[in-house]
Amino acid sequence: MLRRVINLDPRWYVIAAILVLAVLGFKAYGSIVLSHVAGVCLITVLLDGFFLYLRKRELEFPLSGLVTGLIISSVLAPGNLFFIAPIAAILFKHLFRVFGKHIFNPAGFGLFVANVYFRLPLTWWLTTNILLVVIFGLVLAYKVRKLGLALSFFCAMFVLSVVYSLINHQPALSNISLINFFFILFMLVEPKTSPFYVKGQVVYGALTAGLALASLVFFSRYDFLISGLMAGNIINLFLRKAG
Repeated sequence: MLRRVINLDPRWYVIAAILVLAVLGFKAYGSIVLSHVAGVCLITVLLDGFFLYLRKRELEFPLSGLVTGLIISSVLAPGNLFFIAPIAAILFKHLFRVFGKHIFNPAGFGLFVANVYFRLPLTWWLTTNILLVVIFGLVLAYKVRKLGLALSFFCAMFVLSVVYSLINHQPALSNISLINFFFILFMLVEPKTSPFYVKGQVVYGALTAGLALASLVFFSRYDFLISGLMAGNIINLFLRKAG
């Protein structure tokens, strides 16, 4: 029984972890959280399931679609245009690929479209319980063999946040909140859009941190982490080729 749990598809870890965090968030934010999560996930599951059926001609539960919906709903603030991000994520995932592979993290792309083109706020509301986010996230990062990537981004962002603070004549640790553990441990480590080998992970993590901070400096109206992730995904295309 224990071995079966350990060997579960990593996507089940993501689903279980986010659902636990969402239930805890329900106590803080109320019923709007449940309707928000359910609405976003319904769109991603139905749309992803539709494309899977077109490709395989058989019904299959879209597990990845559910994961995408849970991540999007964990970051996007509840609102009337909540459907923009999940639709953009699934459409781009299935309609645009390079060498048969995803270019962008699907959830990240959907959030990018919602934030940049529709000005929808990304509040990262699920990150209120940082301890549980870190515990669940470390298990996931270990499961998908991306601890090197997570550590690389964390160290790079820590150093960059200190430098950024000193340049702005602030206490060294005043911008430590730039380190978002949900982003690092649930989004950055997405297996299909990040390097597999440790060397590539270290490079990718550091570069993505730098791109994220550059986005904060030059395009502060947008979410710097999501913008940095999209730029990092493009860098990953070259790392794949180099590998």
